[in-house]
Amino acid sequence: MPDVGPGGHYLGHPHTQDNFQTAFFMPELFDNNSIEHWQAEGGVEITERALNRAEALQLIYEEPKFDEALNEALLDYISRRERKIPAADPLNQVY
Repeated sequence: MPDVGPGGHYLGHPHTQDNFQTAFFMPELFDNNSIEHWQAEGGVEITERALNRAEALQLIYEEPKFDEALNEALLDYISRRERKIPAADPLNQVY
């Protein structure tokens, strides 16, 4: 921003003041506390925090509503495609 000028800083600039609270992304699972504070709170590793979060999300998950007509059309399409795809044979099973 040219209005800051040489030797100036952006901290007091109106743009900074308007945007600083929303401009940065802070991941929910990260812990930015000191090691001592982290240990005092149980020292939970990121993997365990992620698993706990995943389990919590599974508890509140609601399957999205799906249009029954669209579902039937998709199942019909899958059925037709399965009939056209050749059956598994040794040639298709070799890696």
